[in-house]
Amino acid sequence: MSGLFTLATQLQELNQTLAGKHNDRASRHAVRAGLETHVGEFKMARKMSDVQIRDLFQGQALVGVDGSVNQFGGNYPYTIQLFKALAKSTMPSRDGSGRTSVEKVELFSPLRKDDYKKIREFMEENRHNLTVTPQDEQEITRELAEGQAYAMLMDQNMVALELDVAIDALKQFQPRVMLMDGGFSRLKGKGGEKWDEFVETALLYGTVIVGVIEEVGSYRLQSRLDKQLLEGFVRGHDREILFGLLEQGEWLKTSIEKPIKNEFYTVFTRLSDLPQAGACDFLREQYDQVDDVIDFLYTVTPDKSRGIPLWLDIVDAEVRLTKKQIDLMIKTNLDQAHIETFFRPQRERRDF
Repeated sequence: MSGLFTLATQLQELNQTLAGKHNDRASRHAVRAGLETHVGEFKMARKMSDVQIRDLFQGQALVGVDGSVNQFGGNYPYTIQLFKALAKSTMPSRDGSGRTSVEKVELFSPLRKDDYKKIREFMEENRHNLTVTPQDEQEITRELAEGQAYAMLMDQNMVALELDVAIDALKQFQPRVMLMDGGFSRLKGKGGEKWDEFVETALLYGTVIVGVIEEVGSYRLQSRLDKQLLEGFVRGHDREILFGLLEQGEWLKTSIEKPIKNEFYTVFTRLSDLPQAGACDFLREQYDQVDDVIDFLYTVTPDKSRGIPLWLDIVDAEVRLTKKQIDLMIKTNLDQAHIETFFRPQRERRDF
């Protein structure tokens, strides 16, 4: 028990450190005043009536887009990645087919010849981004580099699949609003030309696209605040600064002239009773529609929730593949001998 006692003691010390920092923090009023001076204005979203929602959508659909990726197997290269992306609409497709969703799936494994070729090509193109230290054995170094390239390529594949279904959904449903799971930086950074096509298509159909960020993960506000306001924060992360700062339904409307992200327009939100803030990315070209859309998102986000609009949560639940589904697909379509030879990690054989 001595090891557990040591860990407990260290946790208590960490707790005291965090408590001490919190006691040194500037008042909530002072931090809000600093944000109002240097970032933007606090606004209270309103719950929209059915009539107001109909006026906003004008008979058009709401679409939510999300993706999921699941891994089966062990370490590289003995692994399979299963991708699924889904765009789900509140109204049927305009082509008369009655479809209400666009779904795409993909399998990727280094054990497939064509997939392995893609990994090698991606590795050569992105060698400057790999952080592999040369090993004593050349084969180990090569495999480490391939493994890093593989992980990066999988992220890129997921983004490409999400953008594919989003573009198809824009064309099929021509929605008024499209909700994307996560911010635009990831989609643009890894989407390349597909991101450009996505934005061009959204602007063509007049669809407001929104990147719904469940948990802020940046340091965007730190540089805007005076140093004395940051002294009580452990890292000065946006998550820390905004925790408990917004009232339920309140949002921080940032300045369009001094944007938080140069390429997009970003606002910070609290759409449920949780004190943790989220954020939403918009295209700068669609700035004039942000107020109405935030009101709508607040209206369709349950009070007792993690702060995500209900429709996007529905899409998230539908796009996820469960472990049971994956295991069943694998066992049904791969010989048991191949599963044992290539994909079953030793850790699954533990007795305890």
